[in-house]
Amino acid sequence: MSDRRSAILDAAIAVIARRGVRGLRVEEVAAEAGVATSLLYYYFDNRNGLVRATLDHANERAATKLAPDEVSGREAVERTLLGELDGGAGVRDTSVVWGEVLASAVFEPDLRDQLREATGKWNELVAGAIRGGLADGSIRAGIDADACAERLTALVDGLSARWLAGVVTREDAQALLAGAIALELGRADTG
Repeated sequence: MSDRRSAILDAAIAVIARRGVRGLRVEEVAAEAGVATSLLYYYFDNRNGLVRATLDHANERAATKLAPDEVSGREAVERTLLGELDGGAGVRDTSVVWGEVLASAVFEPDLRDQLREATGKWNELVAGAIRGGLADGSIRAGIDADACAERLTALVDGLSARWLAGVVTREDAQALLAGAIALELGRADTG
């Protein structure tokens, strides 16, 4: 990806994090990125193209922060999911973008296929870590990795929305998620 295109997408994430998808203005994104508005239209055709590309970019940014391969499958699941409730600005902004696009899809059906695909990738990353934990013995045998990943990622989405809305603290959201992970994955020695 070109540096300019990446800078535009980073700017779009920042603008959505401040104003939401409904408040996204192409001119503001261009100003934030320090480029001409016409360059946004060159790369993204229209506002909807920019929103869709921003979701992809936010997901790519989140995927680069996944747990390293040197840890057990269980640790990878825990770090990956709990990392989504990290207090860093980049994590917060990515969570806001995800939540905003998810909410917008209720009213903009053209976003649904992309969200379905992004959700599938997210679920598969977590399911892969669960499978790794089943293989290395750090996760209780007999767990359906795909169903477990679906439940846990849905919980992250809900807890993230509540954290961002100020309904729960980040620490409480993390504690609730850690408890759910422990219940879902069980103890490896209870086979």
